[in-house]
Amino acid sequence: MKEDTSLDLGGTKLGRLLVDAKLITEEQHRKALDFQKAVGGKLPAVMVKLGFITDEQLTNFIAKRQNLRVADLEKLVLPENLIKKVPRELIEKHTCLPISFRDGVLILALADPTDIEALEEIQLATDYKIEVALASRASITKAINHFFYAEKPAVEEKSKEQLLKELEESPLPREIDERASREGVSRVQLQRALLRLLIEKRIISEDELIKKAKEIA
Repeated sequence: MKEDTSLDLGGTKLGRLLVDAKLITEEQHRKALDFQKAVGGKLPAVMVKLGFITDEQLTNFIAKRQNLRVADLEKLVLPENLIKKVPRELIEKHTCLPISFRDGVLILALADPTDIEALEEIQLATDYKIEVALASRASITKAINHFFYAEKPAVEEKSKEQLLKELEESPLPREIDERASREGVSRVQLQRALLRLLIEKRIISEDELIKKAKEIA
């Protein structure tokens, strides 16, 4: 008889399989079920929260049972246009992350491959065929936080200073200078237009511009 590899991550079947595999004890399984009954949630998350098994151990066990590959999110470069293929609210709602896209097929990293609601909702929103790769919930959450909430590098102010210094010291490129001359635009007009554009694009502020002007006056 073919082995039943299906899993019910919200119920007791996974817990029994983990006990049989000696990844958790009978007592830990019972305590996890009691905790789940009291506070709710899915059993895998409960067992990880209680420290009975690690996220990585659980992910590898499920991957083996379901014959799914495990995605190492720390080694993947995920471009912005790939992440944006799935609405941000669904990424955060279902703790998932798109990791590859080819020929209309979107590979989605999930901690729970049996989360049919997540798969159907994302497929409906994107109109792509969805395939699943496993990743630990912790690693997916870390990648989501890095992509959406990481602080900007502390080099922004330095870049502005460099930009103002270049405006102060460097001549305009010859091609721009020559075209401006042909079209009757003076160097002063070009500089004013450039400064206005930088302010409108919020690359520099008026206060920064005035401050720099006072320094070089």
